Amino acid sequence: MEWLHKSVLLSEVIEFIGLKRVGTYADLTFGEGGHTEALIKGGASEVWAVDRDLSAVNNYLKAGLLGQDPRLKLHHRRFSEFPGLAGPQTFDGILLDLGVSTRQLISEERGFTFQKPGPLDMRMDQTQGPTLRELLERLSEEELADILYYNADLKNSRALARKILNAFRAGQIESTQDLADCLGKRTGKTHPGTVPFMALRMAVNRELDEITETLPKLIDILKPGGRLVVITFHSTEDRLVKTVFKRLAGRCICQELICQCTKDARVKILTKKPVEPSPEELSQNPRSRSAKLRCVEKFQ
Repeated sequence: MEWLHKSVLLSEVIEFIGLKRVGTYADLTFGEGGHTEALIKGGASEVWAVDRDLSAVNNYLKAGLLGQDPRLKLHHRRFSEFPGLAGPQTFDGILLDLGVSTRQLISEERGFTFQKPGPLDMRMDQTQGPTLRELLERLSEEELADILYYNADLKNSRALARKILNAFRAGQIESTQDLADCLGKRTGKTHPGTVPFMALRMAVNRELDEITETLPKLIDILKPGGRLVVITFHSTEDRLVKTVFKRLAGRCICQELICQCTKDARVKILTKKPVEPSPEELSQNPRSRSAKLRCVEKFQ
């Protein structure tokens, strides 16, 4: 099987996760296994890994380099389900790479791309959850506008929501390509549907909710001195991770005149600014250009 996805910031992940031999680690967005392979190659004695895409898990177990390696414990799960799966196990380091895999992006049957007609799906886990079509069927114009604004900072969210729902209810949107055509024609390097597609994908998969709910729970299953590394790919996710990390570090994140934050510090932040790909990586993998890495360490 041909592996298409290039994992980003590999050397930086190894550095910030504090890789040590006989350590136990978790890769909660496994994809095609690039980060996990780097961890095990670097000396990790065990890596627990999950991915919400069942096809990614099955493909790797069948043909992956470490598919039958006892050091890899690979499961079909969402990363929000991992603390329950881990049980009493604790970890020296946990990784979350929040990007969408290349295979998912180019597979027209998944509904992430508008290069070819695909179904209105956009689920990372096609075994459960509402599809994009089902979401559009039940959303009001105001609810869709909020999704476009809060997920992707789209200033014209109300006009876009009205345009999308009017076309959908008129039966003019039956595929991802129809949706892209509704949003406009490409006039420069970026198609006008790129950012709205991202916002809709995030809504279908509850991506921001998963981040907010799960990051604090992952600190619970880190060993003292263990590290949590998160890689994001756009500003909305990065701002959210930064805010959650600040709260976990006991810093003020509220907008009140009198601070209402608990100031309960559980971690220290190791990345004052996000770590970005090197020029060498950018030249070899242009898809890495928007990647940002942040890391915290659990207090001893």
